[in-house]
Amino acid sequence: MNRILLFLFLIQVLSACQNGLDEELLHGEWKGTSIQEEGTPMPVDPAEISFNFRSDNLYEFRSTLNYKEAGSYYLDDIYLYTTDTFNQASTEKVVEVIMLNADSLHLKMKEQEKMRILKLERL
Repeated sequence: MNRILLFLFLIQVLSACQNGLDEELLHGEWKGTSIQEEGTPMPVDPAEISFNFRSDNLYEFRSTLNYKEAGSYYLDDIYLYTTDTFNQASTEKVVEVIMLNADSLHLKMKEQEKMRILKLERL
């Protein structure tokens, strides 16, 4: 009996140690709650920033100054890859997902050699 309990415990521990993200948690609409650059809040309204990740691996993104993009996405380990097909000269972008749960999404990205953290909440 002890061996069975130990075996089940080890399976649970190994499952919890997986680095991959649950893509289903990403699906849905997200709205910005804060954005920081190098640890300092940026002078923009984070609520103007939003994502919609669909289950068919398509996304829409809106940001400040009426910026929009849309296209395809995928997750690989802790990284989110997006390819904008809305704007013609776009390339694949990658950001690190530092937190993803049922109601919070935190992304770490580099913009002009500066680190930014974007925090979003599920709508």
